[in-house]
Amino acid sequence: MRTPVVRTALSLLAVTSVVAACGSASSSESDSTTPPSTTTTTTTTTTPNPAGTAAAYAEPGPYGVGYTTLELADGRDVVVWYPAEPGPTATDGARQTIDYYASLRADLQAKIPQADRVPFETDAYAEVPAASLDEPAPLVVYSHGYGGWPEVSASFLTLFASWGFVVAAPDHVERSGPGMFGTAAEGVPPKTDLEVLEATIDRTLEASSASGPLEGLVDPERIVATGESAGAGAAYGLASADDRVDAWISYSVGFGGALGTAPAVPNKPGMVMLAADDGVIPPAATRLVYDGMVSPKYLVEVADAGHALFTDLCLMGGDGPHNLVRRLPTWKVAPDWMVDAAQDGCEVDRPKVSEAFPAIDHLGVAFFRSVLGIDPQPVGLDTEAVADLGTPVTVTAG
Repeated sequence: MRTPVVRTALSLLAVTSVVAACGSASSSESDSTTPPSTTTTTTTTTTPNPAGTAAAYAEPGPYGVGYTTLELADGRDVVVWYPAEPGPTATDGARQTIDYYASLRADLQAKIPQADRVPFETDAYAEVPAASLDEPAPLVVYSHGYGGWPEVSASFLTLFASWGFVVAAPDHVERSGPGMFGTAAEGVPPKTDLEVLEATIDRTLEASSASGPLEGLVDPERIVATGESAGAGAAYGLASADDRVDAWISYSVGFGGALGTAPAVPNKPGMVMLAADDGVIPPAATRLVYDGMVSPKYLVEVADAGHALFTDLCLMGGDGPHNLVRRLPTWKVAPDWMVDAAQDGCEVDRPKVSEAFPAIDHLGVAFFRSVLGIDPQPVGLDTEAVADLGTPVTVTAG
């Protein structure tokens, strides 16, 4: 079992603001689901994949996970996870520990009871030697959501690394928690999401050409993009604009109205995932994005899930008395509407988000491995493959 990764409270103070940038739960779907600016419709099918139905990538892969931090020329951080030799421990490198309050301004930290300031660890270790690979690893560029930060979906990102991918996640300080509620934006000139993501690719490739843990590790010819919520749109835009990107996955994506204007449809393989009860980005918005995509394309729908599904927000502080989303209302550090948005998908009467992680993990890894030619034939990219993994998940292919 993967160790749940717990994130910073600043995300709950800021990621909840996604309603302002991405529409609110009260927005009508007709106002929030304008189709992409260019539409290419294809016939879809849910026929099981004859090449195989095993959920081969539902658990961590054969590699350990290392992590390092790069810095872009403008001063913003990029967190990078990479495949390491199996079984790294704290004796090899410091285990990645996330104090989810440390990046808050002092006045906001003062409002949080000390007992609730519970740090959590990932299964990644600092600067450990990279795994010995037969060939350089594909690069996954990840864009966090509004109010998030680079590690906000580390459960997914570390799993990609365990399956042989290098994952680079920049801090979009213009809309990140560290930027809006901390000091990460100080002295950093504003840039668009596309500029930040393209600079992240450049910087990671540069690190692969220099000495250090990433030396010789990254394949410049195999690059894919992914992102969640506001970052889902950013990943879509990167795939559309940058010829270096071979494929993309967007978690909770939509365009139109408050969600903004869609870039041109990427002329490359894509996958979109949605939470069926998402109260922030309407599921119909994601379905419209899927309708406009070119083949091969996939739509993944997760039943009984809300907007926080594709992050670790619901896991912060564990299931006990210090669970972040349950404690947030008592701190009075955010307006009620922000608290409500933060809890979308984390309610106690919903299935635990972790029950959907195996299916989400498998489908993401299987898709990227397929489009990059790592798997000669797709492995389990269908509903049948993930039917017994937990929360019901439906896969549509086109």
